[in-house]
Amino acid sequence: MEARRILHTGVVRQNGRPAAGAFVWVASGTGPTPEIAVVCDEEGRFRLALPPGRFEIRARSVEGKEGRIETTAGDEPLHIEVEVGGPE
Repeated sequence: MEARRILHTGVVRQNGRPAAGAFVWVASGTGPTPEIAVVCDEEGRFRLALPPGRFEIRARSVEGKEGRIETTAGDEPLHIEVEVGGPE
């Protein structure tokens, strides 16, 4: 039986500003995920469907800057925030 997935929202930022067009993916986790990668909208927002478990979420801006965050998904929707790149 497949685990129930919850739709989580998030945002990718670069230097504190929305990273429009950034790619977001699940690099590793304790459960299967349906998306290979998602693309952020013009406000840097994205949505991922995840089953309960621990996940490493990665993001890459259109300029190639990367960021990551580890999170634990449960039965309630999360808001995931990923900062890409470092200080310039």
